[in-house]
Amino acid sequence: MALSDMMRHWQSIKLQYEDCIIFYRLGDFYEMFFEDAQEASKILELTLTGRDCGLEERAPMCGVPYHAAENYIAKLVENGKKVAICEQLTEPTKGVKLVERDVIRVVTQGTLLNDGQIDEKSNNFLCSVFCDDKYCSISWCDITTGDFFVEDLSPYNENKLIDALVRVNPSQIIASTKIFKLSGNFSAVIHGVLPRFELYKDYAYSYNNAKNLLLNQFNVSSLNAFIPEENKGLVCVSGALIEYLNETQKQILKNIIKLNNFEGENCLKLDGSALNNLEILSSNRDRKSYGSLFWAIDNTKTSMGARYLKSQLVAPLKDLELIKYRQQGVKDLFDDTLTREGVIDLLRNVKDLERLIGKLTNNVASPRDLLSINETLLAVSPLKMLIVGHRSKALNDIYANLGDYEEICKILSSAISENPPINIKDCGFVKDGFDKNLDELRNLKSNGTKRIEEMELSEKEKTGIKTLKIKYNKVFGYFIEVSNSFKDQVPYNYVRKQTLTNGERFITEELKKFEEDVLTCNEKILAIETEIFKKIKNILLDNVSSLLKTAKCFAFLDFLLSLAIVAKKRAYVMPTMVEEDCELNIVGGRHPVVEAVSKQTFIPNDTSLDLNENRMMVITGPNMAGKSTYMRQVALIVILAQIGSFVPCKSAQIPIVDKIFTRVGASDYLIFDQSTFMVEMTEVAKILHNATKHSLLILDEVGRGTSTFDGLSIAWAVVEFLAKNIGAKTLFATHYHELSELEGIIFGVKNYKITVREINGSIVFLRKIMRGSANKSFGIEVASLAGVPENVTKRAKTILKKLEKKDLTIDFSKQTDLEAEEKTFSEVEKIISELNVNAISPLQAFEILIDLKGKLNG
Repeated sequence: MALSDMMRHWQSIKLQYEDCIIFYRLGDFYEMFFEDAQEASKILELTLTGRDCGLEERAPMCGVPYHAAENYIAKLVENGKKVAICEQLTEPTKGVKLVERDVIRVVTQGTLLNDGQIDEKSNNFLCSVFCDDKYCSISWCDITTGDFFVEDLSPYNENKLIDALVRVNPSQIIASTKIFKLSGNFSAVIHGVLPRFELYKDYAYSYNNAKNLLLNQFNVSSLNAFIPEENKGLVCVSGALIEYLNETQKQILKNIIKLNNFEGENCLKLDGSALNNLEILSSNRDRKSYGSLFWAIDNTKTSMGARYLKSQLVAPLKDLELIKYRQQGVKDLFDDTLTREGVIDLLRNVKDLERLIGKLTNNVASPRDLLSINETLLAVSPLKMLIVGHRSKALNDIYANLGDYEEICKILSSAISENPPINIKDCGFVKDGFDKNLDELRNLKSNGTKRIEEMELSEKEKTGIKTLKIKYNKVFGYFIEVSNSFKDQVPYNYVRKQTLTNGERFITEELKKFEEDVLTCNEKILAIETEIFKKIKNILLDNVSSLLKTAKCFAFLDFLLSLAIVAKKRAYVMPTMVEEDCELNIVGGRHPVVEAVSKQTFIPNDTSLDLNENRMMVITGPNMAGKSTYMRQVALIVILAQIGSFVPCKSAQIPIVDKIFTRVGASDYLIFDQSTFMVEMTEVAKILHNATKHSLLILDEVGRGTSTFDGLSIAWAVVEFLAKNIGAKTLFATHYHELSELEGIIFGVKNYKITVREINGSIVFLRKIMRGSANKSFGIEVASLAGVPENVTKRAKTILKKLEKKDLTIDFSKQTDLEAEEKTFSEVEKIISELNVNAISPLQAFEILIDLKGKLNG
């Protein structure tokens, strides 16, 4: 036995898309067969049925309604599947057994389009990776917005590649053969930090093929306006991405109009560790937005603005003039309350124009999307009136590039109804009065009964037949019925249709036309509305370039507005931005996230770092005192400054920083086959190899993952290397008080401490940083605050004293009488007894003496 014609066609489609689940359109359903049905039924929780297929056994089958298909497709894609949509291209007709069908789109994680399937505040990037013996490049694109980038990472370096991919955060990665094979050993891929690479055909990565595709995409004769045409890596990786999109979307995407050459050297570099440790886009606690820097400063009113803000936070600027350009735009909105509030009100009506245009170019736009486009474009004119004439070039440039859509808005406003249906096939999205023929058909549809009554009355008057009736049934359609007593009065233009016992049935040309109009009314209405939709869509597609430029203006304005709002709300100030060799000076700096989350008043702190004698701060103090918060706030203030934002402090001078590296936290990475100490040393090694004198380094407790002497030795050597060989601006927090001895020995190292006050055997955290070093760690006191039982902390103090005296012969297994072993001291006596006079400077001794005198005087 052989497969039926339809199932043979399904099989031919399946052979072309073996890695996809085929959604095969049959009437009002998308059906899945054989192994596709078995796999999909489990994921989608559908009942598995069967269908005659020409074989002895019925083909396993399941299906979903076509109008709800997107939700099912999204669930399959979420579970790592690809879906090929095989649509009916012709309507069923008599005498034709098999309607024409073909795949119109392949849906993957990187090509999702519809609302609800992707995060509105995040880009959904599809990434392409290419590596050979000379080049290493990545390219990434969001087909919903048209954003398209390429970056040269040559020569190949695994860490550099992973850092770039983590920054992009793609939902899908395709790759050439060489890098695909290597990716199987990437820890970031193995453990789900990045999606698994998918092998894509090598032909797509060939230079000539890739170049021709890019030339065709942008309709240009040379790529040099976008990227250096001789750079094989950039051409091959981005051309392959276009090939994949053309192949899966079955068309050239008109919203991809530009290839942006992302040059990492022009941005402040944040590697994966920095993005994670500084909690730029998500918190470390639950990987949610709440508690992140993005959350703290996100006051955007549009999805476009939120995505732009995210993109800037992961790649801040290094261009001093561009930073100042943004600052002035923020300042204009900060200073002018009327303009700021007006822009807020207008942007609330602005929809996601980037993704609306993306829907149009991907042929999935609905009538409601046209309404959203119109509502958005109607905001352009009043927005221009609000921002015109301001001082900043940023707002003036936005004004100049917003465009003029008066004519398009007239068409959309007159055509689109106020509450259009989601699906064009439901009809009713075109306003009454826009099209005369459409109005007549609607009138016919809604007033058909009245027309019949009018026609019947007219025929009675013309013929004088009082019993004349116009009726309808499914077999004969519309007809005029005349009783036998009046059949002699029937006019000649009446055509006999049926003879009855008591009378005759007739049809006229007028009634025949009416019947044809009524019976084909819905079909004609749909045809006219569809044609109107196409014409409006084509008008918009002819203006894609201008519309996307307007969308970018909305996003940039919303970005500036968000920064102005947070600055106004939290008393941020505009920092003075200076060249990279200048001093970093922050007065009264505050942590933007902690300040936003905490209900308590945040204790501000100063920071002064340069490239000379004050380039490294060695910070001591107990846990929980605020060392990590202080160091992170400095990094976050720099990041905010370099995206053009105001910053949380009283005043600030911020030099351009090229890279921020962090070594913070002590979490085990056992699932990454790495212990705490291995992670720590890997991050330290990366910093030592890649930092420059213009970098900002945040190091917390280097060396604490191993034995005390090993850890101290490593920390000491790291401080020496950073100070002598790199000279970067560095914040180095440690519990090794011995490192405070490096001040005065190594040029550039200065000691700072987080102040605490010891009262009645307990401690109070003052959260202030000052010159000098802490004289003790207060670890046991912190343990007591955490709720460790008192007998344990007392015993710990006894053991600590023995260790400090280097009395290592004590048998700690024997429990002695604690009260007998530990003599009771006053608070002042305790401090004096625990002082290491050989490890403090004269200035520190003077500070301690003042503190002791204060305690004695109450």
